Amino acid sequence: MRHLAALFIFVLSLSACTSPPPISTQNSEWGQHLSELQQLDNWQLSGKIAFISDQQRQAANLFWQQNNDKSVLRINGPLGMQGIELHYQPGKVWVKTKDEEYQGSDAQLLVYRLTGWQVPVEQLPAWLLGIPTQNDYQLNAQNRLASFTTAEQWQIDYLNYGQYDQHTLPRQLTLRSADNLLKLNIHKWQIND
Repeated sequence: MRHLAALFIFVLSLSACTSPPPISTQNSEWGQHLSELQQLDNWQLSGKIAFISDQQRQAANLFWQQNNDKSVLRINGPLGMQGIELHYQPGKVWVKTKDEEYQGSDAQLLVYRLTGWQVPVEQLPAWLLGIPTQNDYQLNAQNRLASFTTAEQWQIDYLNYGQYDQHTLPRQLTLRSADNLLKLNIHKWQIND
């Protein structure tokens, strides 16, 4: 019986290591806001994105459309090509440039091969809405997400929010890794839910 209890505790500890901690919502205003954001799964935005590294700086127009777990991302600008269009759903990605088409299963890797930029495509829908993917985060004075750092060492900072219909959503944010800085300035949100 003692061995069975020890095995049970061991299995519980293993499962605790593999699942992310729940996002803390002790602040009721933040909890309500987060709950509303988590229900948004059909939306689009447009704006500008800047890619900055030690070697180069580039800016481009950005369009993102989210429909449940399917994403469409368009980046038009210098980036070494006229632009790219990326269609993503878990496990499958398709990218079209002016002259060619590419397919794969890893969106971040495919974008890196085409542009030289590390873009965390799979995590971006949550980050764009202002949803942390870690339990260790900071809120601003208005009880909106101010910043958090991911397990992959991305630092996400929310600089400004705007009111779009009844939703308060990010307008300016930065994503910083060891080698890259991405700045996003969102001009327009459209919520289709």
